[in-house]
Amino acid sequence: MEVFVRNLPQEATEKQVKQYFRPILAELSINVFHCQKPRNKGYAKITLPDRQLGQRFLSVHGQLTPGFEGFKTVKKQLRHMNRPLNCSLSNNSPDEYVLKSLEREQVEKAIAKWRPVPTPKAPAVDNKLTRRIFDFNIIHCGAMDYVGSDLAFVPYYGQIRSGRLTFGRRFVLVDSNPSVVTTSAQQMEIPYSSIQSLMTGRSTNPCVTFSLEVAPRFYEKVPLDENNLINGMNRLGLKYFQKKQNVPNRRRTTAIDSSHRAIVASCLCYRFQVYPADVACILALKRLPGYPDIVPWDTAVLKQTPFHVQMTHLNGALNANQYQEYPFELKFQLQRLAQNGYLPPYKVIQLMQMMRQTFPNADTSSLADAVRKLACHIPYPGAETEATELSLHTLRDLLVNNYNKILRERQYSKDLSTKYEQIAMIYKAMVTPAGIYLSGPEPEMKNRVLRKYSAFTSFFLQVNFADEDGEQIRYDRTTSLDGVYQERFKVVLEGNITIAGRPYEV
Repeated sequence: MEVFVRNLPQEATEKQVKQYFRPILAELSINVFHCQKPRNKGYAKITLPDRQLGQRFLSVHGQLTPGFEGFKTVKKQLRHMNRPLNCSLSNNSPDEYVLKSLEREQVEKAIAKWRPVPTPKAPAVDNKLTRRIFDFNIIHCGAMDYVGSDLAFVPYYGQIRSGRLTFGRRFVLVDSNPSVVTTSAQQMEIPYSSIQSLMTGRSTNPCVTFSLEVAPRFYEKVPLDENNLINGMNRLGLKYFQKKQNVPNRRRTTAIDSSHRAIVASCLCYRFQVYPADVACILALKRLPGYPDIVPWDTAVLKQTPFHVQMTHLNGALNANQYQEYPFELKFQLQRLAQNGYLPPYKVIQLMQMMRQTFPNADTSSLADAVRKLACHIPYPGAETEATELSLHTLRDLLVNNYNKILRERQYSKDLSTKYEQIAMIYKAMVTPAGIYLSGPEPEMKNRVLRKYSAFTSFFLQVNFADEDGEQIRYDRTTSLDGVYQERFKVVLEGNITIAGRPYEV
């Protein structure tokens, strides 16, 4: 049986959707399923082994009757990345080969459940292989780029600071000791699920470099002065009991310090200088189950113009007279490439110069869609990516292919906002503790305001406040979130979000 899931974020990957549905299906005793999520689409197809399992899922999370009334009658509504999901029976029959594969997997799991598991012999313990804590003395934040055909690390932020890297079961915990800039100890959490690549240098350049998909979480340790607490309670005539208090022992922050805050949202590569003897021990961790793959790759250090200066040049170019013929929808997508970390700002400026020569009389609306789709085709710079894949020539070819494909598609199908009067294409921004990430435009149902100003929908911005992974910020009794709500979200709410020279009041 095939279940059709609507209203998924277009940027969500098939792996993320599968990980989201696995525990939900497991609660219904459904352990075998197949998930298909097309790239850059807002829907997915979930195939279950038989109709009985499909009805079990739909009876809890599915829409059994069509229309908005049927959507309201769902027993247990599912939400992914703060978006309500619409699950219903697919109009298409499931692929017979997928069904056979699922049935076979179901039988194999049932047999393995009753098969006696042989007791393995305890392997010899090697301290070098089991060691998971390593000291570092320098921390850098930057991006990956290329010098010719060689991979290089571009540091935009650096600090001489000692600390420890702890490779846990689900994430890397970075404990930094107090420094001259920051007087308190700090922590950084890097989930394994957010690591795109992990590289180590050689003994002559002992370092560990993390390339991430999203920004890590930052914390500041808050020491509890128990004596002041006791004295204060005594003045109030209250008794003090030697009992553990539910007082937060750390505080969520937005960056390491003010210098790091300017680049934390767009620069997602972190390099830690370790000791030469620890490089082999870190490489040995990739043999352990659940740990990310670690590649020995010595990269040079490339000095470039500071990142905030590059962003200033890009913002100036977007507002310059030489690009005044570019509409806002195209400038939005160009700023998104740099602000979301797809390309460095200097390369976006080169891309703009190339676009003027390649598309002198292009349809700017189709060109904006082509730039938007370009972000899906840009690979992460790393050991598995060649320099030619991120060259300006390759980006131009991808952009031309996207543009021609969009022109062909628009000959046969109209835009949703043109086809349906009740739908508007809305730009979106996701505000996280680290930064602001742009997306869209995406189709949304018009409300009273959008119907009144239907000719000016591009002047409205849908803002979502979330954690770095797109989910809501979860409560943790050991962590104070005042730094996120007061110093980050409140500042955005009281100010505005500027995109391509256009300020949006939140």
